[in-house]
Amino acid sequence: MGEEENISHFLVFFAALLAMVLIVSKYLHDSPVLSSIFPEAAMVLAVGMAAGFVIHLIVGKRNALAEVANDDANDDANDDDVYTREDLGALLSFNPDIFFIALLPPIIFNSGLRIGALFFRHFTPIAMFAIVGTTISALSVAFVLKLVLHLGLCNSFQPTLTELLTFGALISSTDPVSTLAVFQAKKVDPQLFYLVFGESVLNDALAIVLFESFSKFVAKEKNANTVAHGLVDFAIDLFLNSVGSLFLGCLGGLFAALIFKQIDMRQSRLVEISLYLLLMYIPFLLAEIMHLSGIVTILFTGIAANRYVVPNLSSITKVNADMLFRLLSHLAETSIFLELGLSVFGLIGHWNWTFIMWSLLACLVSRAMNVFPLVFIFNQCLLRDNDGVDDISSSPDPAHVYGAKLTGSMDLAEELGPSYNQAVDYGMMLKDGHQSFDQSVASEVTATPYHRKDLKIRRNTANMMWFSGLRGSVGYACVRTFPDTLGHQKEFTMTTMAIVLITVFFLGGTTEGALAFFKINIGVDEDTYMKQSLREPVISNAILNFERKFIKPVVIRDYHLMHGIRNQAENDRVSSHVRRRPRTPVDPTIEMTESGYLGTIQKKQEEGNGIDKLVRTDSLFDYGAN
Repeated sequence: MGEEENISHFLVFFAALLAMVLIVSKYLHDSPVLSSIFPEAAMVLAVGMAAGFVIHLIVGKRNALAEVANDDANDDANDDDVYTREDLGALLSFNPDIFFIALLPPIIFNSGLRIGALFFRHFTPIAMFAIVGTTISALSVAFVLKLVLHLGLCNSFQPTLTELLTFGALISSTDPVSTLAVFQAKKVDPQLFYLVFGESVLNDALAIVLFESFSKFVAKEKNANTVAHGLVDFAIDLFLNSVGSLFLGCLGGLFAALIFKQIDMRQSRLVEISLYLLLMYIPFLLAEIMHLSGIVTILFTGIAANRYVVPNLSSITKVNADMLFRLLSHLAETSIFLELGLSVFGLIGHWNWTFIMWSLLACLVSRAMNVFPLVFIFNQCLLRDNDGVDDISSSPDPAHVYGAKLTGSMDLAEELGPSYNQAVDYGMMLKDGHQSFDQSVASEVTATPYHRKDLKIRRNTANMMWFSGLRGSVGYACVRTFPDTLGHQKEFTMTTMAIVLITVFFLGGTTEGALAFFKINIGVDEDTYMKQSLREPVISNAILNFERKFIKPVVIRDYHLMHGIRNQAENDRVSSHVRRRPRTPVDPTIEMTESGYLGTIQKKQEEGNGIDKLVRTDSLFDYGAN
């Protein structure tokens, strides 16, 4: 059987299996109870594993029959019909380059598109967890495993420190897609949602940069000159991949925005969305040519596109592009998990359970060393520079903020319910069984300034962040390109597979129980949260003013006009709370003006098929997965 025919058979089989997975996922989503304990990612892995197991059984029997026939005929003419385990493993898996060229870019770009105001509000802790935390995690995994090997607890498997550093980098990439799905369904505390989601977005990019940098050490010799030269190369690569890729991605987004501003394509919808898709992929390809990080580049291309390109698109293209990138991301991530499941039985002889268990323990320990110290440091940074707490006159009444009617005879925790911890942060103290707003006690809890209280990371939130450190598609994609210079690639591949399977099935399947165990607020009303908790992003006002004055007017069409309309709408909304205006009767027809195009749409059409009905309502819990 020729190679081209084998590839055709694999593509047909994989496409059919992917279609079956999508059908099953529909029924999984229709059962909230089942989906809460059996995440979609786990279902995809299970289907892939089952299909891979059946294929290996069938091919094993086929090989046995072929060998018997060859022995009876004393003829080797049919040896080509026998598949070795290596041949079958290659047939049921992608070329490693496909992961980084075709599958990961849509996932990362779609994540960048979902970054909104709350991401920037919590940007400081997100950056701490994603940059400092990922580095701590990678180093912790490597040195914990090195200690295990030094103590002789891992049999005969003896990888080098450079291999462990490379493995630590790839396994530090978090992919909490199962957890985020539960967070979205349960409408958890938005702070927790954005800390987990934001960390995973930036963490993926940095983990890949660390992985690519550490990988270069594996093939180098161990003399002093080479190590010293390698450290210099590592520092240069890390700087260029981080900073250079960031600027390339932002410049790519700004250049695309400028093109759409200068060339009005809103009447040529197909050309508009085609150019949009192409321009978003070009920075990634440029980064690969320049030996930068394409993943970091396309992440910041997505962030820049969301802020500067999308406002220049027509309404229908916004809808279609949003759905297109969601589609590509969903298919790519599903394909990675499905391929992982298919590959499990292909490397069945390379399971090293001792090393796998120690690696899993190292991941849990490194996650704790990542989360809890950084939470403590961040909370300390929120405390006031001077002693004492905010003046009560400058802070709103806690009862008003959280919608609670406080009385002196009721128990505070019972009255506030889920908001008890937040009320304590606002200075609500228990005194002799009664509630009082006491400013005389300045502690780590009460000393946080009011305008930063929504940033404080509480203990239950930190615990849930530690629990949410699932591993997934990015780590598996990286290990498929793990350097095999020392012949340990298959062992690291199976270890990564095992950790992904355990975290997705166990941690992902128990997320809802963990929310209850850690007492995380659920059922948060988005409108109420936005009105009461959302404040200005923690970004320098100088940066925001620079963007408003020198960037947005240059790259966004009619920016000053739209900014004025938005301010007027906000003023009207505020004034409507003071004085209700009479309702204006709705005209049965609506005239739409878009770049000189005039037309009318009947009211019935607007109600049934209008663009406004297709546009997704912005949600605090949108991470681009559905």
